[in-house]
Amino acid sequence: MRPLTLVFPLLAVACARDEPEVNRGAPWTAADSSRVAAVLAPLIAAREFMGAVVLVRDGQVVYAQGAGMADVATRRPFTPATPADGGSLAKTFTAAALWTLVHEGRVAIDAPVTAYVPDFPHAGTTVRQLIAHSNGLPPYYEQFDPHFGPRDVRTTTGLLDVVRRAMPQPRFAPGTRFEYSNLGFDAAALVLERVTGLSIAEVFRRQFFGPLGMDSAFARPGRLADFPGPRTLGHRWADTAWVIADVYDNEAFIGGSNLYLSALDLSRWAGANAAGTAVPSAVEALGQAPPIIDGTPSHINGLSWYCDESGLRCHYTGANNAFHSLAYWDRARGEAVAMVSNSNIAPWSLITLQRALVSVLAGRVAEVTPRPLFLTVDERQRGSLVGRYAVAEHDTIEVAMTSDGMRLRQGLGLEFDVFQVSPEVFYVPGSDSFLGFTDASGRRRMHVRSMFTDFVALRTP
Repeated sequence: MRPLTLVFPLLAVACARDEPEVNRGAPWTAADSSRVAAVLAPLIAAREFMGAVVLVRDGQVVYAQGAGMADVATRRPFTPATPADGGSLAKTFTAAALWTLVHEGRVAIDAPVTAYVPDFPHAGTTVRQLIAHSNGLPPYYEQFDPHFGPRDVRTTTGLLDVVRRAMPQPRFAPGTRFEYSNLGFDAAALVLERVTGLSIAEVFRRQFFGPLGMDSAFARPGRLADFPGPRTLGHRWADTAWVIADVYDNEAFIGGSNLYLSALDLSRWAGANAAGTAVPSAVEALGQAPPIIDGTPSHINGLSWYCDESGLRCHYTGANNAFHSLAYWDRARGEAVAMVSNSNIAPWSLITLQRALVSVLAGRVAEVTPRPLFLTVDERQRGSLVGRYAVAEHDTIEVAMTSDGMRLRQGLGLEFDVFQVSPEVFYVPGSDSFLGFTDASGRRRMHVRSMFTDFVALRTP
């Protein structure tokens, strides 16, 4: 089984933007399309990108292009209408549907989960904590492997039954720490099902997919053998050929993941958020504030978006093996970026690509800089990264090793887990940030890049 489907929020250091931006409403030109193609071309040539990109201005698609294959074996092309595994982008739909019920008075966000799902295993956990990544549920699906046979279909109720039997106490007091949680969103979807009497797939179809014209979007069946129509497969390039790097079978839990979405679908979702029409304004007002965890605001708001300080530029990402996806929106400019990919893009290339697509749409020069020569770090060497790194005059990032693994805290903010996603690059769920480390003149440097940040921190003596 897979580990946590990852995604992150922003560190509180703004990325400088000195380049002029085009005025809102400027017409899209062939030259603009060529600039997007120039961003994608090196990744396509390096066999890092197969997938599709769609760009939107003021509700109109200005660019839509696919590249590569949805299935290499059959040579089925990947188009903007090709649905692919959306990973954690499912969380944005679950959160929006849940806050809608809160607005309607059908769910109390700070009520215990057991008020709606009596068999939920932890009596003290609230509905809000499910979608705040602060619930104390097991963080990794692979922890359930010993409790299921290889052909058993895993449902949300089945996973929670295991928690009740084998993990009757939360990993920590809910609300006291941040720990990225897929199962929390699966459980939130179960709340939605119990309150509405509908399957979560039907909730999404009625509330979002149908009204927004997301014609290719659907919740996947538990068994891949029951997949409706041809399935998009995940791939990675292995020296001389594409090999399969696919999703997992027998997953019937929906809410934190397991939605299939095309780039066109995601562009409609991101575009509706840019226009302020994805959910009613009263629902957005309820959900847009970040949850407070142990007295500190989370980087992910209540509707499950990572936003800049204005709250007008937001994004979320999804990743599951070779699948990657992005939904980005800018309400002030009326712009949206959607990307889906079924190829194993290198982590630093992925975040650089996402930033570049946003820049091109906004009329800025895409910052496609060569990746620094990061240190290669194995498990035994991670301790060498521990220390305090200076970000600004009065701000630091602390990296520590704990019994739970590598963790990071910026200033007085929340502490986040750090995951190594390649020999040279680390990922921080909770800030949607990628980290790499270099040494220069005997000083260790931490390079941090996310959608809204790009800086280097120097380790202090």
